[in-house]
Amino acid sequence: MAEASGALTWLAPALVPLAAMLLLLPGLRRLSGLRLLLPLAALPALGVALFAPPGAVDLPWLFLGARFGLDGTGRIFLLFTAALWLAGGVHALGYLHDDPRRNTFWLFWCAAMAGNFGLVLAQDAASFYVFFALMSFAAYGLVVHSRTPEALHAGRVYLALVVLGELALFAAIALAWQAAGSLNFADIGPALAASPWRDAVIALTLLGFGIKVGALPLHVWLPLAHPVAPTPASAVLSGAMIKAGLLGWLRLLPLEGPGAGAPVWGEALVLLGLTAAFAAALVGATQRQAKAALAYSSISQMGLVTVAVGIALAAPAAAPAAVAAATLYAFHHAFAKAALFLGVSLGGAATPGHRALWMLGLALPALALAGAPLTSGFAAKAALKAALPETWAWLGMALSLAAAGTTLVLLRTLWLLKRDAGSHAAHPPNPAMWAGWALLVAASAAGWFMIGDARDLLPATTSDWAAAIWPIVLGAILALLVWAWRRRRVGADAFTVPPGDLLVPLLALAGAVAGSKRHQQVPPAGHAEHGTEEVAQATVPSWPGLARAESALARGAGLALALLGAAMVALLIVSA
Repeated sequence: MAEASGALTWLAPALVPLAAMLLLLPGLRRLSGLRLLLPLAALPALGVALFAPPGAVDLPWLFLGARFGLDGTGRIFLLFTAALWLAGGVHALGYLHDDPRRNTFWLFWCAAMAGNFGLVLAQDAASFYVFFALMSFAAYGLVVHSRTPEALHAGRVYLALVVLGELALFAAIALAWQAAGSLNFADIGPALAASPWRDAVIALTLLGFGIKVGALPLHVWLPLAHPVAPTPASAVLSGAMIKAGLLGWLRLLPLEGPGAGAPVWGEALVLLGLTAAFAAALVGATQRQAKAALAYSSISQMGLVTVAVGIALAAPAAAPAAVAAATLYAFHHAFAKAALFLGVSLGGAATPGHRALWMLGLALPALALAGAPLTSGFAAKAALKAALPETWAWLGMALSLAAAGTTLVLLRTLWLLKRDAGSHAAHPPNPAMWAGWALLVAASAAGWFMIGDARDLLPATTSDWAAAIWPIVLGAILALLVWAWRRRRVGADAFTVPPGDLLVPLLALAGAVAGSKRHQQVPPAGHAEHGTEEVAQATVPSWPGLARAESALARGAGLALALLGAAMVALLIVSA
């Protein structure tokens, strides 16, 4: 019985959201008050993160021999992940209170939540893969929730990349299993050092998880998905789900232990991370939608995390500090970025007092992301710079310049939010929306005290103060110059890089090729008009069967997954 109890401790965070789907059954939908309990499905995960002692349990009958547990890295990931899903769920109660598709939203929300919690607690590659796939595919339902042409197009791009990523991860895990003879993460890293498949596993792992991280050039789904997804979904997508890709890198790549490191791959990752940090900030500064600008900000910020992982691969001696820095940065970014995303939906604040509170609440996480002193961003960036080996010391200046880019794109975001305040708010803010957002603003401001020291937030010397402040000042000057240029130059205000950037010319080329073929087969009169939507549909198939499958999932998946969770609990008790 003790073994079953231990297994339930580690599996409850994933099983409770699956069981919560029972509240969405047709017979219970009339009891609308029960939906108020759905955000509470994140509480077991939060409780495990806060109170469960380190440990693990083996379940040889589950998957290919599963292991679930919690280590130091996993605890930090589970803490911010659970807090984000809880706050996002509270916000969603208000955001979706009159949405006719809210039951379908909650179905996909709970499934994605279960996958997110399960992968954090997984200590073996097979379990991680199963829960990562559950989260990834369930997130498709969140992206396409509005069913607009733009949402469906973003969903198809996202789904195509998810399938590519899952195939890459399956191959990586299969090769790792062959090399190690085990699927436990603790066994895979050392075994890869002497394996002929080492480079193949690293390449496939970087590809498969890089899609979720938003690493260049695999980032194109993020600026398409965020503007169309419901705001609570955007918050967990950027705050929690993209961090699952980072955790996958930390688990599967040979970062620590005997034979750790891969200098060539690490250096390439550093280069890609730096490119993302600067390029995404510049592209984000041209956006005309706040959520698109925030999406590019996430790509830029995850570029800095990619640099940390690259350092760990390139310089094994620095790996422990680099992994710790990447984990701390993920914690900081999760709360700050999710708070900004939830803040987008509060633009309809009616009174001057509420609008002032809204702008203040947006400024706090924005300052954290820019790395201002007395914020978690300062502490996280200091940890990242401290992890740099002496031979990589030049990266410190690059990271400071990246903070100027962050300031630039965030000032653009805040300007867009202020400009659009009240003009197109989908939902007048209600208490639940304010409450969910306030939780994240508070977590962004004070969450660091749960994992770090208050002294980490304060520069130690005058030169440290100057080093922290000058990138923000430079970013503000650049933002002012760009604003002046847009005002004075005719047509400059219309300049923007289309969301999806690298994907846009590829889609245009594919559309031109497809259009040329159609012109060869169909009389010209049938093609008098071609809009952007038609090009997108020609390039990314509409897959009518997908809509039917989604409809079937919405009707029956809640019961099926809830029964699966109940069956797993029963098996745990019987096997004790």
